[in-house]
Amino acid sequence: MAEKITYHPILSAEIEMFKRGMFDFVTVCNGLKHLKQEQALQVLTGGDIVELLYGGAAGGAKSWTGCTWLAFSCLAYPGTKWFIGRKELKSLRETTLITFYKVCSMYNIKRGIDFTYNGQDHFFEFKNGSRIDLLDLRYLPSDPMYERYGSSEYTGGWIEEGGEIDFGAYDTLKTRVGRHLNSQYGLLRKIFISCNPKKNWMYTTFYKPAKNNSLPSYMSYLSCLVDDNPFMDKGYVEALESTKDKVKYERLRKGNWDYDDNPNMLCSYDAITEIFNNVVAKKNGKKYLTADIARYGSDKAIILVWDGYVIIDYMVFDISSTTQIQSAILHLRQKHQIPSYRCIADEDGVGGGVVDSCRILGFHNGGKPFDGENYQNLQSQCVYKLAEHVNGNDVGFEAEISEDDKECIIIELEQMQSWDVDSDGKLKIKPKEEIKKDIGRSPDWRDAIMMRAYFDYKDITPLPNNADEYFDLL
Repeated sequence: MAEKITYHPILSAEIEMFKRGMFDFVTVCNGLKHLKQEQALQVLTGGDIVELLYGGAAGGAKSWTGCTWLAFSCLAYPGTKWFIGRKELKSLRETTLITFYKVCSMYNIKRGIDFTYNGQDHFFEFKNGSRIDLLDLRYLPSDPMYERYGSSEYTGGWIEEGGEIDFGAYDTLKTRVGRHLNSQYGLLRKIFISCNPKKNWMYTTFYKPAKNNSLPSYMSYLSCLVDDNPFMDKGYVEALESTKDKVKYERLRKGNWDYDDNPNMLCSYDAITEIFNNVVAKKNGKKYLTADIARYGSDKAIILVWDGYVIIDYMVFDISSTTQIQSAILHLRQKHQIPSYRCIADEDGVGGGVVDSCRILGFHNGGKPFDGENYQNLQSQCVYKLAEHVNGNDVGFEAEISEDDKECIIIELEQMQSWDVDSDGKLKIKPKEEIKKDIGRSPDWRDAIMMRAYFDYKDITPLPNNADEYFDLL
């Protein structure tokens, strides 16, 4: 550890207040106090909470809070080591770095005297031996598990703009804090995540459990809206109020996590949620069964029964054998009198055995699209077709469904997104591995629902008398 450093009297007093959990020098100005910022700093410097998600809207002073916390942590605890991570170093340099310098200027922490910045290796170094590393948290195909940070040891750290990064980055970095001088100073491992609303791992890991009062005691979500910031410029608030973009207004002004700003989404949030109270969708008497198959893994097995484009029955298996799934498919076929030529299951992987045993149609995700249409594969074609039906209010959910399952469906249908166009210009959808990185699971509901669109292209008109027998022999 570095030797004790003497600072000018005001800064020395502020450092001592910071160590004692007294933050008025940060949170109070002109008789006004930023109460949410006060709460955040209290969590970050004490108590039993070690993971904090903070924000949920624009203008909550998220970056100022993070920069202040780390700057004073470095000053208060010589020799400690911290990080600031964001998707790209370029963004850190263009935004967070500027805020850090503003914070230092505000509290008379002098660059070149109290700290230096190494622009080549991207870190701040304080004269007392403390250090802040700037981390590039991009997903790299060559490093999918973020092993480049697997041997790092930090006192604590901050993930800036958590909506930009993958779950893997958060999952790795939270294991790297609490490993550098924490016991010597009696500091808990702390990881701070600032954000605007985003339906990725933050939604499922922090926001939803917090909303349901099921968040583990060592984790916390603290909402902070622009109205919580008494120092925010009036013009900025007026600009947020004046936006005509509903998604932007809901997210940035109201902090509504249910709206996402991804321009690649094929369906709007409003169109997706309408599925569950859709009075427009019509049944036509033609019954279908679609099944996404899983076996003894983390994925779910889901079987849906349709009347037209309305789901009238379903079964979900968290852990299942192929024989259980086969029995369930047979049961639902008999219950709803569904012919085999209107039943389809994912034939990739373990689903092949179910298809053969049940003598139903098999769906190959990588199969050729129907009619030579300009899609990467059959799955892409059916996802785009399903999106048309969702946006057209054709899809309904009549079967009774739990709130948890409903939430799963909404999140997964929001993952129906366009993706990079091939060199030949074919339409693609967001790959499953990318979806798993964002929401932390396979989109099993989406896959089961998506297969209904198969029958838009290949729906058999039965023979008058012996249709079932005839097609079962095909």
